[in-house]
Amino acid sequence: MDLSIVILHHGSPKEVTANLQALKSAWLPKKTEVFVINNGAKNANAQIPFDANLAFDLHYFEIKNEGYPQGNNFGLRQAKGRFLCILNPDVEVKKDTFKVLMDYMKAHPRVGIAAPRLRYPDKSIQDNYRTFPRPFDLFIKRTFLRNFFKRRMRKYLMWDKDPTKSEAVDWLTGAFQIFTRKAWEALKPNDERYFLFMSDVDICRKAWNKGFEVHFVGEAEAKHNEGRLSSGGILAFFQKRTMRAHVLDAIRYYWKFLLKPLPKRRK
Repeated sequence: MDLSIVILHHGSPKEVTANLQALKSAWLPKKTEVFVINNGAKNANAQIPFDANLAFDLHYFEIKNEGYPQGNNFGLRQAKGRFLCILNPDVEVKKDTFKVLMDYMKAHPRVGIAAPRLRYPDKSIQDNYRTFPRPFDLFIKRTFLRNFFKRRMRKYLMWDKDPTKSEAVDWLTGAFQIFTRKAWEALKPNDERYFLFMSDVDICRKAWNKGFEVHFVGEAEAKHNEGRLSSGGILAFFQKRTMRAHVLDAIRYYWKFLLKPLPKRRK
């Protein structure tokens, strides 16, 4: 098997359908498998229309919702590909997304994790490449305070980076991550102590520590139909369920790496 794609969702049949149709129209290796995993929402996979004209092997699973890293680990345990991809249900790849990514990783064997440039539906660039966060960075990004700490956000979210340039970065968000088999075998599994956030930062940090590079590939692109969470005041931050999950996962992350130095990246 050349490529394994894991699409974990929680009651998102419309988004998954659009995702699969984009994959259907895209270049994929001849031996590609896709795992669609419904993470606890009742009958969500049954609402995805059947398509008999797919060029890849499609597998559906229904599992209990025990968190984002747990669900992805379930899918990755089934995967047999030389490349393995975690793909959010609301991402739609372009025709050459996977070809560009896989060719790049083959040409740069030190790279263990990569991701394409992601755009919002309005065509604006999404900051899916970042520097390792300091504790206050996460809080600032999710509230109006980002308007008062622009210099700090500029560094954390790499606003000055050329989004068309491929290069090493600290970490890539979990909306789209592709691994080589060698890297995944060395890094697995995603840390299941997290529920929704921070497992993407964690595994990229682990990759750097184990000698694998993490690269943003600016020549590859996909659309991410994500709703933006970076709004609202401090009260709204703690009232939103996803925000509370982010706080708890951030605490787990910083406790895990308390007093541990950040990885040293190769020049």
